[in-house]
Amino acid sequence: MFFRFVLISLILFLPLISNAYAQKSEVVAKINGKNIFFEELNKGITTALYDAQMKVYDLQYSQLQNLLLQEFAKNHPFGKNLSFPDFMEKYVVKNTTVTEQMVSQFIKINKIPSSKINAEYRSQVNKYLRSKMIRKQVTNWFEKESKKHKVVINLKRPERPRINIPVGQAPTLGDKDARITIIEYSDFQCPYCAKAEETIQELLKKYGKDIRLVYKQYPLSFHKEAFKASEASLCANEQSNDFFWKLHHEMFDDPRHLKVGELKGKAERLGMNKKQFSDCINSEKYMAQVNADIAEGNQFGVSSTPIFFINGIIVKGAKPFSEFEKIILEELEIY
Repeated sequence: MFFRFVLISLILFLPLISNAYAQKSEVVAKINGKNIFFEELNKGITTALYDAQMKVYDLQYSQLQNLLLQEFAKNHPFGKNLSFPDFMEKYVVKNTTVTEQMVSQFIKINKIPSSKINAEYRSQVNKYLRSKMIRKQVTNWFEKESKKHKVVINLKRPERPRINIPVGQAPTLGDKDARITIIEYSDFQCPYCAKAEETIQELLKKYGKDIRLVYKQYPLSFHKEAFKASEASLCANEQSNDFFWKLHHEMFDDPRHLKVGELKGKAERLGMNKKQFSDCINSEKYMAQVNADIAEGNQFGVSSTPIFFINGIIVKGAKPFSEFEKIILEELEIY
């Protein structure tokens, strides 16, 4: 009986295998008699393809959520004689008042430079916070009604690609045998990278023994001091891994002072060999390694900062702690 079950399963599964193989082996172009196969198309654009798939998914999910919300409104005792927008405004989105204190708190938490703060900027923050409040209320109501109406959503989220990136000569923090390896492509002059740094520190505090952090250099061309800051970090690493991470933290804490003279001052204050560090940064000794990291990042779809690969799973930008933690917990269950 078991053999028969296995045989039937194989018969049913074989067409799926053959179709997948046929697609991979499909010839999409020819040049001078040479075949270019379908499977070659994805090389180097895995991340871009995933981003495109996620945009389609997000549009479809948003539309599905809107259709379900309309159904919830129709089935609500107070939704019979009201249009959908009127119902939502009257019974779901109830309080969207944003106070000046809330605006000031947002500016303080996000460390917005005083030079950017004016009446127009505060108005933009007000609109942003209001839209966030509306989204939260709608989401809460959607989740509540979904449970009530026993909603089952079959729309499948695209599977995250898993990209194998070599650690190489990059500075690391943590046990090389840790179950989670986070590879970060970052820029010391990037404000979003500095913001993400706070999240990474939280993760290390909570899951430190399970995480190995790998830092890759990806200074953006429009950040004038970023490339030298990358070189400086590797000059610090030359003296010790500990010095790398100390300078790393120092630069993210003070990203507005990254000129060469200021970097030398930071290195000296941290206790590095002053002459060795100065000779290293003046000689551009690690320029090639920084450029190699940039080229490698480009190969894996990096085009902005920060970008993280958690056991090969990409996370773009300074995402909240919860998004990193979700992947980490999933990975800890697997490994």
